[in-house]
Amino acid sequence: MKVTFKRFKYFFLLLIILFFLYILGLQLINNSNLNVFFKIKSIIPNSLKHYAKNTIFIIPSLKKKIIELNAIIEFQKESLDRKNETLQEISNRFFTEGYPNIPFKKKTKKENYSDLDLPTTSLYAVKSGSGIIETKYSKYLLTIFQTNYLYNGKAHDASASGYIEEYNDKILIGTGDGTFLYFYKNDLNKEQFNSKTISTNIKEIIKYEKFYVHSKFGIKDILVNDDKLYISYSNQLTTDCFNTAILVADINFEYLNFEKFFTPNQCVNVKNDYGDFNAHIAGGRIVNFKNNKLLFSTGAFHYSKHAQNDKSVFGKIISIDKTNGNWVIISKGHRNIQGLKYDSEKDIIFSTEHGPTGGDEFNINFNPNTNNVKNYGWPISSYGEHCCGGKIEKNKFRYEKAPLHKSHEKYGFVEPIKYYVPSIGISEIEKIPKKFNKEFDNDFFIASMGNNKEEGDLSIHHIKLDKELKKILKEDIIVIGERIRDLKYIESLNKIILFIENSPGIGVLSF
Repeated sequence: MKVTFKRFKYFFLLLIILFFLYILGLQLINNSNLNVFFKIKSIIPNSLKHYAKNTIFIIPSLKKKIIELNAIIEFQKESLDRKNETLQEISNRFFTEGYPNIPFKKKTKKENYSDLDLPTTSLYAVKSGSGIIETKYSKYLLTIFQTNYLYNGKAHDASASGYIEEYNDKILIGTGDGTFLYFYKNDLNKEQFNSKTISTNIKEIIKYEKFYVHSKFGIKDILVNDDKLYISYSNQLTTDCFNTAILVADINFEYLNFEKFFTPNQCVNVKNDYGDFNAHIAGGRIVNFKNNKLLFSTGAFHYSKHAQNDKSVFGKIISIDKTNGNWVIISKGHRNIQGLKYDSEKDIIFSTEHGPTGGDEFNINFNPNTNNVKNYGWPISSYGEHCCGGKIEKNKFRYEKAPLHKSHEKYGFVEPIKYYVPSIGISEIEKIPKKFNKEFDNDFFIASMGNNKEEGDLSIHHIKLDKELKKILKEDIIVIGERIRDLKYIESLNKIILFIENSPGIGVLSF
């Protein structure tokens, strides 16, 4: 009897040990990131680990693999569905009149991105259950209207790109692939609404296919001024040679009859002696300026040496006469301006521009004029680095042509009022008045198009400057959870309208 009990005791103890070893084995397989298990795992011979995994622990291991494979399959199915949707969209736009109406639906307060039929590029959402965004200093209300009809893929990590303007009681949208639509401001008080597309002659002017499909070529900005609509776009001057040009049309919500307004006689070839070309680095922002002129930003398409060349239109902010199209340089040494604002009361230009990898800039030009052309340093000075690893051997030729000194002032250039390292994918800038918030004075909202929330992307950056506009008094970040291509303060609504790229759709931000 005693012997039997002793055997049972040993057998029971063995079961406990085996169970413990089994649990330990599972942890070693599935949780190799845990320190204690990682240390144990590291001293076990690989041959023994592989044997245990393929025999004793084969079932949980296979279950884990099946889950991973099913997730990949599901992702691929969703990706294929989205691609088929996009192809259908392109077909409809290219070969028919397109959609007469584009519906927008408000996301309800309890909806998350996971609850909506959205692409996987949607990374974050408004906090579920509230629609309220709390920042370090303030509290905002965000409403998002999304649509499934705007996909154009003009950025590799975004669903759509588009730009916002207002005209009387309407909001006008121009998308990256040349679709124009409008809705009424009061529609933003509804749960859902239909926008209306506007027919145009744009395909008669812009005839290369890359403009209308997934590519970096497309519309770069829109501007309403004096009952006219100006649009900037990637212009194919000759085969494989491009610049950024402007079309203009009288505003008509039935039909926009565009004609050429500004077309430089210079272009950057896809194959050039720098060895680089990027259609995203094209500038293109347009704003109204003084003396019956427009301000226009031009990028250098990655052909950096143009930015310091006074005979080149590229890498500049230029002034264009609205009556005859003549242009002059206002400032130079720009890489890729993505935000532009002119304060007519104070005669100041505010701009934002992309750095290479890091070094996005917020710049100010006081009393801009052609007799004192300001130089902002590119490609000699930048707080960023060249792509893909900094000063590695394969980047040697880039640093020879563009040294990227950190100081601007030391080399005779204007220092940015603010720079961002790492980059936030900086975009449009807007000065926000006291009407929006009584505490605002010299307050600016800057949009971002990056994809890393932890680095300040997918957000609006709020910067408050002193009275002289030379010192930052306060910084705040409003996390939207979307890439923001464009933003515009609408005085009649006392709200800020955003074009958000991931959903895609329209965001409405109020205080």
